[in-house]
Amino acid sequence: MRRSLLLPGLVWMMLVNQTAAALPVTPLEPVYHALFSQQTALAWQQLIAVWPQLNSNAQRRAWQEALNAVISAQCGNDIPVKTPAWLDSPTLVLIQRDIPLNRIYRIQLVGGSPARNLQISLIAPNGKDLMLGATAEYYAHDQFQLESQELGEPMPMGVYQLTLRAGSEVWQQSLALQGNRNLNWIKRQGHSVTLLPPETPSACPAPWLEQAMLKGSDYQQIWSLKSDQLQMQPWPRREDASELWGIAAVDREEARGGLTLRLEHRLAGPLLTLQN
Repeated sequence: MRRSLLLPGLVWMMLVNQTAAALPVTPLEPVYHALFSQQTALAWQQLIAVWPQLNSNAQRRAWQEALNAVISAQCGNDIPVKTPAWLDSPTLVLIQRDIPLNRIYRIQLVGGSPARNLQISLIAPNGKDLMLGATAEYYAHDQFQLESQELGEPMPMGVYQLTLRAGSEVWQQSLALQGNRNLNWIKRQGHSVTLLPPETPSACPAPWLEQAMLKGSDYQQIWSLKSDQLQMQPWPRREDASELWGIAAVDREEARGGLTLRLEHRLAGPLLTLQN
């Protein structure tokens, strides 16, 4: 879906004027020039290049606003990130999972590839490899899932280095990401669940809701539902409901060229604590 870039350009003219008042000299100036001239590829490259030069929270917030502007026109599909022939429809999933008395973060890369020896690294702005020790699962029809270990902290905004290896084949990309700190799209209030879906650019898919019911003993899924209505649906009636685990998640997607980026806020716990 395409939309005119005139309105984002006008909005950004106001943003730059506001930023200039607070930051008389800003390393983000090349990004703004590229946005004004509607050069998405150049704006993306400048976002990557200027990140190491940012030295204040105000500059980093302005960087994130510029990234949002790059995404808003075509949901990031026009960003110059290309995937190799041996990698099909890769999706990077940033997960915040809230369970009773705890919050956990995970990262997944899912997609298709004939390779069965995939290795991944995702280097954060602080130099840490967030996919160190990632587990790999391979499925029918050349599908795969690479999943990080549990992470105790959210991913901050910034530039990440993603590398995927399949034998001698290597795919490497620098990715500007807004991170997944403090998602608040779904929350538990007493024994009920409240949804607060995120705002998304009109060029992007609308957020959606996923629900799943699992056995408490081995977490085997026994029921699932995906809905774009963003309203909790009734759980199937079960005599063993007290022994089951429930999951409800709000997801949204945008693109980094040929790579899909999905952010997921997941709520999980004993089924009886997640009643609608």
